[in-house]
Amino acid sequence: MNGDTAAARITDIIAMNLSSVDLNLLAAFNALARERNVTLAANRLGLSQPAMSNALARLRKLFNDPLFVRTVAGMQPTPYAQQLEDPIARACELLEAALQIDAGFDPATTTRKAFTFYLSEIGEIVFLPKILIGLQQRAPGISVKVSRVPEHGPQAAMEAGEVDLAIGIFPGLKAGFYQQRLYGDRFVCIARRGKTSRRSALSLEEYVSAAHAVVASTGTGHDTAVERILWKQRLHRRIAVTVPHFMALPTIVAQTDAIATIPSRMAAALTGLTNIEVLEAPVPFPRMEIRQHWHERFHHDAANRWLRELINSLLRE
Repeated sequence: MNGDTAAARITDIIAMNLSSVDLNLLAAFNALARERNVTLAANRLGLSQPAMSNALARLRKLFNDPLFVRTVAGMQPTPYAQQLEDPIARACELLEAALQIDAGFDPATTTRKAFTFYLSEIGEIVFLPKILIGLQQRAPGISVKVSRVPEHGPQAAMEAGEVDLAIGIFPGLKAGFYQQRLYGDRFVCIARRGKTSRRSALSLEEYVSAAHAVVASTGTGHDTAVERILWKQRLHRRIAVTVPHFMALPTIVAQTDAIATIPSRMAAALTGLTNIEVLEAPVPFPRMEIRQHWHERFHHDAANRWLRELINSLLRE
């Protein structure tokens, strides 16, 4: 049985006996499909274990199939149940979304435990503290989780609702995503104090001839933007080292002749480092636009909407 046939079977069952179908059974099926465990599925829905066992018995009678069979690896779905998983999951998502439209979100009474963000290390340094303070003041019971952007991109986790917002420069988040501008930033250079002949700016000759430390960051466009402008102006910088983390740059710059090109707000956060100085870049790099991004599935979600409004109020330029 293919997915379309399974979906048609669900439609036929409901259409033939709509008055006797408890839509909560679909939620029970979805929970069992996700957890593969009666107790965990019951906890997911806030039910007792006997109530979940009763729901499974009713599901088996409704679909005339065992659906989930106890094995050493947990409650495993039958082939028929596997075909039902996707259409029932979609039906549950649609029902949840419909019930949440225009519903309010109260951070004082919510059972939600955390909000999850995709941030670059720059975001962790520059504006994560502001987000934490804002949430501690308005929703002290909710924690924050920051996830690294996967190499295959942030789309899948955000579509699935595993990550609430991506904040920063995410050029790949286009189709299926909303975005909102928060603030603009510009590029400056950091160098070891006393390295250059000028205290406030680098000359173009100094910039081009210097050894550069750069970051190969997944999913963000900081260094890509720098390279694009240099290429347009037919300038070539000498890259001495490429690292995966922005926080390695201050140590490298402070102890070597390498310089780095970074956003000015990150540079401002490093001003307390005694052996680092911030210099104006001699190249007219464009301003960066820092935005928050969210998937269209959660555009009307009350919690996501509340979070977006909070972030906008905290970071808006």
